[in-house]
Amino acid sequence: MKSTYPTYGEAARQPAHRSLFREALARRARPTVGDADPVHEYLIDQANLQGFHGAYSGRDDLCTLDATLTLEEIIVGLLQPHAPAEGRVLKLVVRMLQSGQVDPDRLLFLARREIATGVLAWLVDLIPAPERNEHVERLGALLRRHPPRHARPPNVRYDPRRLVRRPCLR
Repeated sequence: MKSTYPTYGEAARQPAHRSLFREALARRARPTVGDADPVHEYLIDQANLQGFHGAYSGRDDLCTLDATLTLEEIIVGLLQPHAPAEGRVLKLVVRMLQSGQVDPDRLLFLARREIATGVLAWLVDLIPAPERNEHVERLGALLRRHPPRHARPPNVRYDPRRLVRRPCLR
């Protein structure tokens, strides 16, 4: 079903390729209500189940944890050209990158395979200085050393100040 958000491929004027990875994720994902992309929601649920509560899931019941899905695969699935360009996911991906649980070399390998390096490089450049830790800096250095072939950044308006952590006020 078509999302109301443009995809990263549409935002970067880059056509979405045939992705066997995304087709495998679609087989695992449950159907969604409304116009939400089932693969996108499935990946958000998986990130939330792994302890990264950076994006709200519209579902009442989360799916079960898929132990075979790695953090690198979740990040690439959320940033590939087929994925809806939603702001709520950017903060989730940044938190995953900051955690130190992501292997940057494997992430770049998967991102190249799924043509997500352009969006990943755009997002890493978008992260403000107070939120850059050694894990984000290492990934940024790798991206500068091996720049993406698809260098056109997506045309997504997002304020990087939203990526800065602020204490919760209740």
